[in-house]
Amino acid sequence: MTLQELSIIFFFGFLVFVGIVAYFSSKQKASGVSADVEYYLGGHSTPTVVLAFSYVTSSISAACFMGDPGIMSTVGWPYYWVVIAIVPGLIIPAVLLMPKMRQQAEKLGSLTIPEYLGQRYNSTALRLIIAGVISVFYIFPLVAQFKGAAVLLESFTGISFNMGLAIITVVIIFYVIVGGLRSVAWTDFVQGLPMLVISIVLLVVSLNAVGGFSGLEEKLSQIDPNMLKVVQDEAPDTQMSLSGVLGNFVFWCVIFISQPYLCSRFLAIPNVKRKTIGTFLITALILSVVYNSFYIAGLTGRVLFPDVKADYLTVTMAINLLPTAVAAFMMIGIFAAMMSTATSVLLVIGQAVGRDFYSKTINKNASPEKEVLVTRIAIVVVAFICFAFNYVDPPEFLSVVLYLGLSGIGSCIGIPLFAAIVSKKSTKEGAIVSSIVGPIAYIIFNYVVGFNFWFAGLMAIVVAAICMVVISVFINKKNRALISNVAEAK
Repeated sequence: MTLQELSIIFFFGFLVFVGIVAYFSSKQKASGVSADVEYYLGGHSTPTVVLAFSYVTSSISAACFMGDPGIMSTVGWPYYWVVIAIVPGLIIPAVLLMPKMRQQAEKLGSLTIPEYLGQRYNSTALRLIIAGVISVFYIFPLVAQFKGAAVLLESFTGISFNMGLAIITVVIIFYVIVGGLRSVAWTDFVQGLPMLVISIVLLVVSLNAVGGFSGLEEKLSQIDPNMLKVVQDEAPDTQMSLSGVLGNFVFWCVIFISQPYLCSRFLAIPNVKRKTIGTFLITALILSVVYNSFYIAGLTGRVLFPDVKADYLTVTMAINLLPTAVAAFMMIGIFAAMMSTATSVLLVIGQAVGRDFYSKTINKNASPEKEVLVTRIAIVVVAFICFAFNYVDPPEFLSVVLYLGLSGIGSCIGIPLFAAIVSKKSTKEGAIVSSIVGPIAYIIFNYVVGFNFWFAGLMAIVVAAICMVVISVFINKKNRALISNVAEAK
């Protein structure tokens, strides 16, 4: 049986299997909770290990299995700083944020990140700003996932790019609207298993093909000695110079962890007991270490297939290095990575529209059922927008498009979110200005000044943090003076 035939069988078999998981998980509703709590947070009853899988696999996207190894194949070892930063970036902020965020959100009755921040700062404006930024900027990573999945199907199954887009759009819509977060989390769990296998298999096979790490180093030095550097030289077009490395750590620890499609899992955990938090973090740590080791495949791929386009490199490696059945299985793993991110991001956009815009602003008397209906409609509309973008003009580089969206949202939410949890003195005025200035600063530093997107993210966070601190201090002093004057007048 040919690779195309096996891939088609595996692909549609996988879709049916995950569809069954999504359907039955949606039937396991928690008792005594409203429709919106069930749909947005899985009724606070999704198993902790499943949520941890969903947390990590949602962060592992088309970029990790196609885009980032592709960039690493051109940059070399300096790009491995991404992996060095991403593992602590996923775990350390979660330790600081998860328990307090879960407790505060439950006390406030918050179901979404925009709602949580709006209630924490007592600001409708902040909630709407963040919901608006989510609705716009998350289109970019969604477009990247749709393109990556369509490219994958075309490479393995022979299904045309546009036909693949159509199939992917329908499948993603089904998974998300069927059962909300619970359905997304369980499908992420099921999809995470083949992702785990292919992360190990292809890396081991490709390393063996190039003669291990010593053979890899020798061959890379012949291609380009700069690929063996610790960091790149400073230049306008480099991503991993010293400034890029510094910005990289800020990106993963602040910008990335503040993504609503990830930290919404913090709101959904069953409780904040030490055992629950520990189970979540240990599971996430093990998974993130294994998954992100796959970046090295970009280097082995550069040696083995130097003429292949960056975004197609890992696909080409699987087809040429693995037995037919294993290659087809790897296709499922990469497709699962894209699906897990796309479904999570799409759900968050739908929540922003259905809850933060509709039921909390436009129709405050809307029932939970009506709110969920609007959320589902928004999910369908956004999915077709992503389909249209790729149908007309798909982006060239997956990772660049992905990080553009994540950086825009992270620079908006990062500082207000961290300040909301760690400081009682942060004010709504500081949070509002910070959420507006952050994305603007990122765009200026990246596109006007010309910093690489890692360092641009660092500078945007610094500017947003300064705005938060200065304005909060000013407002607090003003309020103390006002209280003092009132007391004196009495």
